[in-house]
Amino acid sequence: MWLRRTVGFHRVNIQGLRRSFQVAAAAAKMAKSRFEYVKAFETEDRLDPKHWIVVALKHRRYDELADTYDLEKPNDKRLVQLFEASARSVMGEFKELVLGYGFGGEFSLAFAKNTTLYRRRAPKLLTNLCSLMASSFVQLWPHHFEGLSLVDPPSFEGAVHLFPDDQSLRDYMTQRQLACHHRNLNNTVLWSLVRECGLAVDEAQGVVRGATSEGDKNEILFSRCNKNYNKEEDVFKKGSIIVRTSTQASVRTPAGSVTQRNQSCLSNLCFDFVKDQFWSEIFVLDQPTKVNAKTNYLKDFEKKAKLLPHSWIVIRIDGKGFHKFSEKHSFAKPNDIRSIELMNRAAKRVMEEFPDIVLSYGQSDEYTFVIDRYSRMLDRCASRNMSSIVSLFGSTYVHNWTEVFDGTPLQYSPAFDARAVLYPNNSCLRDYLSWRQADCHINNMYNTCFWVLVQEGSRSRQEAEGELRGTFSRDKRDILKEFNREYDKEDALYRKGTIMYRDELQNEETEAAQAPGTESCRGSRKISVEHIDMIGDAFWEQRPWILGKERSVRTLEDMDY
Repeated sequence: MWLRRTVGFHRVNIQGLRRSFQVAAAAAKMAKSRFEYVKAFETEDRLDPKHWIVVALKHRRYDELADTYDLEKPNDKRLVQLFEASARSVMGEFKELVLGYGFGGEFSLAFAKNTTLYRRRAPKLLTNLCSLMASSFVQLWPHHFEGLSLVDPPSFEGAVHLFPDDQSLRDYMTQRQLACHHRNLNNTVLWSLVRECGLAVDEAQGVVRGATSEGDKNEILFSRCNKNYNKEEDVFKKGSIIVRTSTQASVRTPAGSVTQRNQSCLSNLCFDFVKDQFWSEIFVLDQPTKVNAKTNYLKDFEKKAKLLPHSWIVIRIDGKGFHKFSEKHSFAKPNDIRSIELMNRAAKRVMEEFPDIVLSYGQSDEYTFVIDRYSRMLDRCASRNMSSIVSLFGSTYVHNWTEVFDGTPLQYSPAFDARAVLYPNNSCLRDYLSWRQADCHINNMYNTCFWVLVQEGSRSRQEAEGELRGTFSRDKRDILKEFNREYDKEDALYRKGTIMYRDELQNEETEAAQAPGTESCRGSRKISVEHIDMIGDAFWEQRPWILGKERSVRTLEDMDY
């Protein structure tokens, strides 16, 4: 939340302070409704200590970019530089990232082996990096593609790899660089045959498939296209390497003297991961390593948890450091309709992209997405679902910024974190959504009172905190009445939050004919937007199609996840 309720420090007697804490505790206890048991379904997903954490991010539609924007093939240097700049933006924000490597729409970012960032919670690390990569991509696009508008904000799929030693880290990076080389060689041959030799794309693909070795492909390039592959740019052949290094910088102290301090900086390099020089001189490892031709074992280190079938999947997104973000961009208090509009636009775009999302709910800087309990979306892989949704949300937020915040430049790219939580039945899912809407009410009432006291009552922020400490709902309503404000007449958008859901399919026979897990029917439904109560039964009774009917497992195919 943009404004957290904090305890101010005032000079009071011990007995008064004790009473104040007792009242505050009683208020907090009452605020904890019967719905809060749903928090028990959340898991920490902490990664083992003293392991390398590598977060791999991949643009979900990278191969379509060249045709969509008429980019140079096989490589457009502007696009390569955009991915590098986006990755540098991520590494600049997260100082614990020490090594990055990318090519062809993917980037792998390595945390220091001993990092304790976010206490090594995999979902938080993954989604913060993924959303920031996507939002930076959108924000930096105009700097690399001047005059070319970004048509559709990107989405990235992410995966977390946990490597126990230095050898496995080196093997992973070497494997990705070899994949870069093979991909680039194939694409260079393909598009050289198309451009220089006038072959159709299908014909050129047939020639490439017939070349079984690197030597054959190099010979085709040389003899038929008069091109030497070794003279291609290194960044295309070897990919982009970003390394965090330490340098001495002169810093002036408050006393006026100058001292030398270590500062980290990011460097773009070009090296062969296969060779020892990079690992012994540039990115020095603690353990001895060597070239390893066998890397099939690496797939076992990917954290690829699948979500249990026939359970509701809830992906909840929260803004990272949005109090600072809102202050930096002068958000109106207690609610800024522009930010809410951005959040809602982003949520709607996510629902349009992923038809298996049956409902979403947003308030302040958070949004919840509910995925059909019988969905097989993205193979029910937790990391793929979280990263794809949060990255598209973040990139859409930035993509719409200029239109919604007209005249307010975006100072820096925002990031969001996400978590995936499973709820086993309709009752638990409803209680979860009720918990979030109750939280919206509690926080909005507090924030409304707080800012009325500050803006209209001439209180300082500290005085407003003190006045609200220990108050109940009726007390806050009384405070508002002093300023001729009726809380129940405040806009329902702020009091209830935003609910988005898919309308009922008119042709029930068509819906019945759809096999479980298919998307065509859901994707064709209109998305409705409401600002109403969903804690009571009325919302669900009037829209029974949202939760749907219980299904039974009838075939082995239904069980195949």
